[in-house]
Amino acid sequence: MRLSWMKVLDLYGRFNHHVELKEEGLTIIHSPNGLGKSTMVRMVCLAFGGGWEELELVPFARMEFGFEEGRKLVLTRDEGLRATLLDGGDLVKMDQEEVKEMLSVTYLGPQRLFLEQDIGCFVSALDIHSESLAAACRHAMAKAKEEWEREPVDDGAQADDPDKTLSEARGRMRIAEKAGMLPRLERHRGEPDLLNADPEGWGPEALRALDRLRRAADALHPTAESASALVDIFNPMVFRKSLSIDPRFGMVITLEEGRTIPLEMLSSGEKHLLLLLYVMLFEADSGGMVIIDEPEISMHVTWQQRLASLFLSIGRARGLQLVMATHSPQVVHDRWDLTEELVV
Repeated sequence: MRLSWMKVLDLYGRFNHHVELKEEGLTIIHSPNGLGKSTMVRMVCLAFGGGWEELELVPFARMEFGFEEGRKLVLTRDEGLRATLLDGGDLVKMDQEEVKEMLSVTYLGPQRLFLEQDIGCFVSALDIHSESLAAACRHAMAKAKEEWEREPVDDGAQADDPDKTLSEARGRMRIAEKAGMLPRLERHRGEPDLLNADPEGWGPEALRALDRLRRAADALHPTAESASALVDIFNPMVFRKSLSIDPRFGMVITLEEGRTIPLEMLSSGEKHLLLLLYVMLFEADSGGMVIIDEPEISMHVTWQQRLASLFLSIGRARGLQLVMATHSPQVVHDRWDLTEELVV
C-alpha cells in the first residue's frame, strides 16, 4: 500500500500543509525554517509507527493520508487521537495497531548516528547495525549450508532449463563471494563441481548438484545482494579507504595502505552516508516508506548533489517510497520536479 498524498491542518495553530508524493518514488520537501517541515515528516512516522502518545503532544487539528487505492485515512483530535478510514462509501474506525498495519515507515532524523539503548544511554548506531549485519550474514551462510546438505526431493532436481539455472546460481554465488559470504560447501561423491566447471551432461548426479547449488544460492542471495550493493555504492564515494563485509565483524573499513580502522574513525559525512545506505538496504521493509530529515548533514556539496539519483536507484530496487525533508538546494540539484514546497 502506497501513499499518494498527505496533509496536516492547523499545525501549531497556523499552518496547513498538503504534500503530493511523486510517482517516481522520491519526494523532496523543502521550505524556510519554522514552517513545520521536520515536524510534519516526523508526524507521519508517529502516525503509522505506533507513536500516538508523542503525536498527541504536537499541536494540530487533523491529519489526512490518501492512498493509491483511493482510500483515505483521517486522524483527528477528539479527546485523544481518533483514526477513521474512508474506503469507498464506508467509514471504518481504526485503532493504533490497525493503522500500523497499513504502512511500514522507517524514520531517519537528524540525530540518527546514535541510538538510545537505555534511558540516557546512547550507543553508536553504526556499531549496532554492523553487529546486525554480521549476524544476518552468518544466518544466511548457515541456511545456505543447510540447503546444500539437504537431499533433493527426487533425483530429477527438476529444472526446466538447467543451463539457465546454473548461470543464475553461479551469478548469485559470485555476489555472495564479493560480499564475503561464500560458505565452504563440500561436494558430494560423484557430483560435479558446478561452481567452477560445466557438467559433461545433465545426468542425475549433475542435476542433484545443480539443485543443491540453486538452493544454497537462493538462501544467500537477499542478504548478499544488499551487502554487495552497500559496498558498491559506498566505496566509489570515499577517499583512500574501502568498506568490506566480514561475517564475523560486520562492516570493516580498510585504509589504502591496508590498515583497518574502527567505524568511529570515519568522518561525520561518511558515517551519515553509510548509515543512510545501510538502513535503506537492510532495515526498511521492501515496499514501505523511508523518511529522511536533513539527509545532507555533514556532506560535501558534491555528495549532496548525488543523493537524489542515488536514493532513487535504491528505492526502485527495493520498492521503497522515499521522502526527504531538506534545507539544501544542492540536495534538490537538478531534480526540482521531485520537490514539494511548504508555504505559509
